Amino acid sequence: MEHERPAWAERLRTERESRGWGTFEMARQLRQAIGITSHPANKVKALARQIARHENGYVYPRDWVTAYAKVFDIPDTELRPPPKTNPPQTSDDGGHPSTSPQGGGPTNRRDALKLGAAVAVTPEVLHKVLPDTAAEAMEFTRRANTTAIGHGTFDHLESVIVALDRKYNVDPPADLFSTAHTYRHRVAELIEGPRTLKEARELYVCAAWLSEMLAWLAHCLGEPLAAEAWALDAFHHADQAGHDELCAWACDAMASVAIYHDQPARAVAAARRGVAKAPGRHPLAVHLRTQAARAHARLGDREACEEMFRQARDLHELLPARAPLRLALDTADLAPFAITGHATQAYLWLGDTEQGDFRRAKQHAQAAIDAQLALPARSRSPIREAMAHIDLAIAQAHLGEPEEAAALGQQALTTARRVDPVRRRAEDLHRVLNDRYRKLNAVRDLREAYRQNRPTK
Repeated sequence: MEHERPAWAERLRTERESRGWGTFEMARQLRQAIGITSHPANKVKALARQIARHENGYVYPRDWVTAYAKVFDIPDTELRPPPKTNPPQTSDDGGHPSTSPQGGGPTNRRDALKLGAAVAVTPEVLHKVLPDTAAEAMEFTRRANTTAIGHGTFDHLESVIVALDRKYNVDPPADLFSTAHTYRHRVAELIEGPRTLKEARELYVCAAWLSEMLAWLAHCLGEPLAAEAWALDAFHHADQAGHDELCAWACDAMASVAIYHDQPARAVAAARRGVAKAPGRHPLAVHLRTQAARAHARLGDREACEEMFRQARDLHELLPARAPLRLALDTADLAPFAITGHATQAYLWLGDTEQGDFRRAKQHAQAAIDAQLALPARSRSPIREAMAHIDLAIAQAHLGEPEEAAALGQQALTTARRVDPVRRRAEDLHRVLNDRYRKLNAVRDLREAYRQNRPTK
């Protein structure tokens, strides 16, 4: 008799065939959906065999349901099997159902135990079948501990992730991206392979940290689409692992990418999503509120902007004296810079001279610079310093100090790392000065410095 495929298996085959894909292409699509972009022939072939078994209904693709749903753009609930029902028990020769679960064979005894949850099993029957469950328990234990994760793997991954975080402000973004990308793929392979449930969670956390770093590096390299995609990947892996703080870090990256690429509404949404995940008294919770504040300013919503800054300042007052670590880095300077540096940009974007926005922006920018200069050298961020100097220069340009603004902008460009966010702010400064003071020599010098310091991708 022909094997009857369940509805979920038929749906898998129908969705694939409607797209004109073979099983090999389906395998590549599934691997892509979980973040793997390289497709060795042996791995694709092995997964294609699994897909054929999925579509014939022999094996339910428990570990691949989310990937299938993502590829087909359908809710994963549509691929879930119906609740199981207990089939009638048959005799060993395939004849009529047995009238008694008390047969002496091991198959009958195991079947009786499986039916125990649905039908009454007498103490006598239970006493006979219990000895057979010892072997089953041993097999379940063996499977639960089956793993391909080598000794020291997590120690190695942690050292790599910490090193990448420390080098973010020092090494060229392209070099760091290559390293992080290589390790992210290796973690994806480990997730696919044999691992325990506990190891799976740790691997998801490692994947999330690496994706979060890739998001920031793609942002520095001027690739917003890749940056947002990696930030989303970081969020979802962290969420699967139950790591709320890491979810909030991913949202922080999403918000920054959106702000610098003129999508303030998306930035507000990302920041608020992060606020919901961030620990209550953590500098990151302050930082995310100021992210939302400057995004509201970009939208021209002064009231919402001021409210978010008020919440950030109130929370800042409640932070513990000892700031928590981000991996191995101190987060103590995160909140003070957010309240000053992000306020600078907010008031520049609100831009109402009568309400003193540019004057307030200048004051906040100087406070941000002073706060950075007061930090130990190892804790200072060249990117933040450059941004604060350029923002100060923009405020000066609006306040009628063009030569000071041009000189400050040129200094920031010649000393800052060549990253896209700095270039974009320098472009804003150049636009303001060029519109108002095009003929000044200092403005022409700034234009030349801007051209010579474009970041390389």
